[in-house]
Amino acid sequence: MAEILSNRNPNRNKYSVYCKEHSADFANELRDTASTALMGWPGRTLAILLCTSSLYTFYTNTALENPYAVYTLFTYVIPILIVVLYPICSMMLSSLEKFSPLVLDLLCLSSLFGYVLTLQLVFAGANSTEDLQSLYMTLIGQTNFVLLLSIAISYHVSFVATLGRNIVYTFFLMASLYYVNEEFFGINFMQLIQGFFAGSLVGWIFFESIRVRFYLRSTDADTRQHLYNQLSKLVYPHQLERIKLGDELENTMPLKEGKAIVNVFDVQRSSDIRHEKTQDFFLGVFQSFLQICMKGYEHNPLRSRAFRLKETGDGFISTIGYPFLPIESRSLADSAVATALSMFEAFNVEVEKFNYSRPIKGAMGLAYNSVQGTFQSGGIRSYDLFGDALIQASKYEELRKQPVIWNILKNHANELGLDDFHILIVQEVVYNSLSPSYRDLFTEIGLNDARLSQNNFSMMYDNEAKYMYFHILE
Repeated sequence: MAEILSNRNPNRNKYSVYCKEHSADFANELRDTASTALMGWPGRTLAILLCTSSLYTFYTNTALENPYAVYTLFTYVIPILIVVLYPICSMMLSSLEKFSPLVLDLLCLSSLFGYVLTLQLVFAGANSTEDLQSLYMTLIGQTNFVLLLSIAISYHVSFVATLGRNIVYTFFLMASLYYVNEEFFGINFMQLIQGFFAGSLVGWIFFESIRVRFYLRSTDADTRQHLYNQLSKLVYPHQLERIKLGDELENTMPLKEGKAIVNVFDVQRSSDIRHEKTQDFFLGVFQSFLQICMKGYEHNPLRSRAFRLKETGDGFISTIGYPFLPIESRSLADSAVATALSMFEAFNVEVEKFNYSRPIKGAMGLAYNSVQGTFQSGGIRSYDLFGDALIQASKYEELRKQPVIWNILKNHANELGLDDFHILIVQEVVYNSLSPSYRDLFTEIGLNDARLSQNNFSMMYDNEAKYMYFHILE
């Protein structure tokens, strides 16, 4: 039977299990809600209701010439003071909010006590038996309602605790009514039983609603945080912040045409690498490159050492100067070459970790020209760049694949005592923009060199170039 009921109520069990697993958070939720109720409109409404009830009882009993009528004005003074003083005391003593569910229980208990005290004063001031019987008939419906209100609302983590409290309150009211007037207690006995069960039922519905709300709010917050964490893998932090503020994704990155130096990196003869962890090796290389690119990343103004454009299997493309501003005051060319050299150092570190049986070397091409940002027109709106700088940088990196260029590079490397080597090839514009210390690293090749002419070499996509420059490093 229990299994059948469990299968019929999967959601309730889900809420129950979640609240038990997160009992501390659930307790904090109940505590905050109880505190809000005491300081908000529920507490103020109760105070107004008690004041109104006291005034009505006073005027009614004054008309009946009850000698104790004036005292009925003070029967609810304790619960009213709790409502009035709680906000003030919680401001002076913030730790008081931790006990807000108990304060609310005290408020309900004091309200019951005030009701009993009111009955005692009303019954004591009755002038005749007929008046007393009339009062019985007038008040018989109130006991049920008062008890229901006093036990219907609770902010305890366990409903068992709430049920135990309800039993205690009901017995307190029973004993108090029996003490005040045994005959009135007898008339209201069934009213008390009905009030207990009705109040407990309402309390259970109230408890379930809070539990469901906590579950939905918490899981929704967990889902949002998970989505935020996953989205942070796709976009930059400043994009997340702007999206959170209501901005469109397409407005979070520069789209106007600009100038940049593009760095195209590729691993030489990568198809020849045979290893069970080749993919992990490339991931490690690209992660190291990303860390170099993100150095000095700032939101306002938008800047970093370089911008990681894309990974291409065994290649890596980055830009310096657009869409992120450079972090250094030196020339863009100096920043680009310094970044390239840092990437080669990081690459060497990853190669050493990889511990491959043969040397693994890389090649880079740097070119300066126009670039422009864009978001894809449909589907997943990923950010991309296009422009002459991208095409030219790719072509400069691929120059090493030209046999005549490779022979020049190989002969120069042999003169340096290197059989295997990294290659950095830069465009003429980049070279001319370098400071002397960086220019000294490079060797010049005139595009009218006889060795090139004899092999019908032509520089594609950079027709204005007269020279190219390369740097060989270990």
